[in-house]
Amino acid sequence: MAPAAHHRHNDAASSRTQPKQGGDVSRRVLLAGAAATTAVAAALPLANSAYAEAPNPSSNQDMMAFLLLSAALAGVRVVSLAPEFTLDGKNDLLDQTPTVDPFNLKDDYFNFINAADKTSAFGKLLQIAKDHSDSAADIVDAVNKGDDDIKFLARSIVLLWYLGSWYKPDDLKDAAAHGITGPIPSEVVSAKAYTQGLVWQIAQAHPMGYSNLQFGYWSRDPSDPNNPNDRSNLGVISPTIP
Repeated sequence: MAPAAHHRHNDAASSRTQPKQGGDVSRRVLLAGAAATTAVAAALPLANSAYAEAPNPSSNQDMMAFLLLSAALAGVRVVSLAPEFTLDGKNDLLDQTPTVDPFNLKDDYFNFINAADKTSAFGKLLQIAKDHSDSAADIVDAVNKGDDDIKFLARSIVLLWYLGSWYKPDDLKDAAAHGITGPIPSEVVSAKAYTQGLVWQIAQAHPMGYSNLQFGYWSRDPSDPNNPNDRSNLGVISPTIP
């Protein structure tokens, strides 16, 4: 004897509303989960350094943000990091063209840091530079207010530009935590980085085994890079952007 029609209807309704056993999820559960995920995503800030996009070495804006960040942290002009850089009349520094120069250290350093960073701190630092692109002081202030990953990566970046060597942020963090004052392990990034460190420009000297200075330079008194009236220092040090 065939089951009653209303029994067949109830069985069908039950099969539509009950989740299957063995790990299957009902449509209702899926919709509830999707709604919860959407609510969380909507609550997150859309423009915040904590949720910065991954750095893109092919992006002019990311490269300009890197130059502005580095100049602010190192206390130098952008042209000291990118020798061919010139302002093209645009108001927004992030829309400038980074240009190509004979050494292109900025590209090497950007790619090196991007590959070495495992915490997404590099993207957050670039976002800080983008948010405060018109003020070196504001960039530094925002970095100082960041978490340890941000602050110690910033220190590594400064040391990279000055010394051409990579000091791992974790090693710097351990040294600070334990009061270590001795040598910290480091890696010379390249021969080019070794010869082009900012420390040599500012000290008006050269590393061992390399010099592009004129023969007899040692007979002349060094100029003061902090003296705005002394044109021989080419304005390496500057608190301003660019």
